[in-house]
Amino acid sequence: MSDHSSRRRFDGTLVTAPFGGENVERIAREEYRTLLDGHDSEDVLVVTGAPTSTDTFRETLGAELPGAATPYVTSLVVHATDVLNQTDDRVILSDALRRELLHRFLADYEWETEYLQRASAQPSFSEDVDAMMGTISWQTVTPEETPELRDITAALDAFHEWLTEHGHMERGQLIAESLSVLSGEARDDVVDFEAVLAVEFEEFFPLDRAYLDALAGDCELVCITEENASVRRTWIETGPVTDYVSFSETRHGTAGAPSTRPAATAAYFAEETVPEDPGAGSVSVLATDSSDEQLAEIANEIEDLVAQTDWNDDDVAVATKQSGSSVTDTIEALERAGIPTESMTVTGFGDDPAIRELLAAVRHLAAEEEDEVPDHGPDLNTERLDRVRGMDSLEEGVRWWATDSGLKERIAERASPLDARSQFGNVRRAFRMAEFLEETEFADATWESFEEMLERAHEYAPQQNQTSATDLNGGVRVDHLQAIKNESFRAVFLVNLVDSEYPGDPFLTRLFPTERVASMPDYPGVTELDELDVDATFSTTSTASSRPFVRYHTEHARRRLAIGAGAADEHLYCCLYEYEDTALEERAQASRFLTAVYDRLPWVTESDGPHITSEQAAEDFLLSRVDDALAAVRRANSQEVTVSLNEVEAELSEIQDLLDKSGARGEELRKALRARVEFANGEVRR
Repeated sequence: MSDHSSRRRFDGTLVTAPFGGENVERIAREEYRTLLDGHDSEDVLVVTGAPTSTDTFRETLGAELPGAATPYVTSLVVHATDVLNQTDDRVILSDALRRELLHRFLADYEWETEYLQRASAQPSFSEDVDAMMGTISWQTVTPEETPELRDITAALDAFHEWLTEHGHMERGQLIAESLSVLSGEARDDVVDFEAVLAVEFEEFFPLDRAYLDALAGDCELVCITEENASVRRTWIETGPVTDYVSFSETRHGTAGAPSTRPAATAAYFAEETVPEDPGAGSVSVLATDSSDEQLAEIANEIEDLVAQTDWNDDDVAVATKQSGSSVTDTIEALERAGIPTESMTVTGFGDDPAIRELLAAVRHLAAEEEDEVPDHGPDLNTERLDRVRGMDSLEEGVRWWATDSGLKERIAERASPLDARSQFGNVRRAFRMAEFLEETEFADATWESFEEMLERAHEYAPQQNQTSATDLNGGVRVDHLQAIKNESFRAVFLVNLVDSEYPGDPFLTRLFPTERVASMPDYPGVTELDELDVDATFSTTSTASSRPFVRYHTEHARRRLAIGAGAADEHLYCCLYEYEDTALEERAQASRFLTAVYDRLPWVTESDGPHITSEQAAEDFLLSRVDDALAAVRRANSQEVTVSLNEVEAELSEIQDLLDKSGARGEELRKALRARVEFANGEVRR
């Protein structure tokens, strides 16, 4: 339960925007225009809560500037990084390097509490405590009551001291360390603006609010907070942000009716309001039998959309509830169907063929004896590897191997331009790891040490949550819902809208049982709750337990759907499956939120039947149809009945044009299918 007793007072204006991206953007433009009346655009700093939404506000506010001028837009994390780059000699570690160093630090760490001593023997302990430390680090909280949390915080403090001794810091320290700079005499050296416009203020953590206060100083300050829209902050703090701050002036922006059906659906998820049908756009329920079929049908629908002349892959987003494996599973399914993807929250390091090949070479280089050389993986030129082993520098050796073995050329030849750029980026990341090992005193610069680091980065790539915006490559965006907040796409697919996911069960960490976490008063997240906390945070009331903890997380899951729906400009797809992926094929219950939307909003309709628009979909469909025909043939033989293939022929004909356009691949597919049809024809009379 959060403490509302100490309010931070800001000398500025707080404008509350009614829920909805259209309202937020309109009010942001109005406030920005007013600031421009008294300041030049380069003297107005616009700060967003998340790095992912800077492009949105740069584009939105750019419409207010003449010619090629661009607004001065940054996020808190990026601004803090810039401050420290100017004032601090320490190197800011990437997430991958931080994880590697924390793993090495924890290997010899002696825990004080018996619970963590036992837990440290579990395989997932390092990953779980890493996540907990990251949360504590970003929030700069100090647990005082729970012994295990005090133990973890002490380990984090020791880790930070260890990093500082070696000239490094982790990204979780960025805001806190930059705040100390802004609060000191060096502030004037890094502040070069006269006014600050802060958007997404509803997502600012307590530490973020302190940073904004120090950053703004005596400058003119305007903050915009969106009602019923906080998902990041309400994970650690109950109620609206207005419970924790006071401003010298407050205003409430006017609400506009949603202009599209996706926006109206988002408003229903967020506030249970049933607006009039806007008429524009569409909201479709896309239902399939299994989760795999769900992803295949999403791929097929995307293929259909981007085949239109004015559509591109980056007009589309696919959003999951969580980051990690749910995102990577979606990425893999889409890429198998030939659809390029991009993500802000996970890297492709884990399933990149270039990294797998590089890792195989490093395993050979790390093997001291012949019998230690792995007996699996690609064939490697041992003479080339012997030459690399003789080089003085890891980085020089691995770069030379990548060039001499033709790795770069193979990437360019076998991958699409989009995939090739991504793979080159991953290889460069591996080069930087080798360089880091040579420069740091944390670990020995040996092939064995490099192998460990590369193996761990490869293994944990799906869990890598990036904390800064990355350069995107132009594919279909695949991320968790929170990461697409305040972005906009022409089409958004919300996946897994089943009750086991939305709302699902409350989950905060694997380190402790959920029941115990729920009763920890000093856990860095929303735990101890009463009914007033739930009612103060959410205006919706969904079917849920009478327990406030469960109710809170139920409404939080619903709000995440609102954020995802609000990112769709034209088409919103609510996707679900009928059967769980278990041996018993248990029926999956549609999400209670989706059921309510379907009942209350007349424009929410079931999607049309599956279209065959991609080669992958054609192949899957054709093979299944021919196999069905073969099964019918077997039944015909055993039951002495006649089966006609005319119906199958009619179904096959609708994709003949697609196969004609698919070149050699289409011809191969046609031959394979013809053989199967002919086999079937030999068993029955036409």
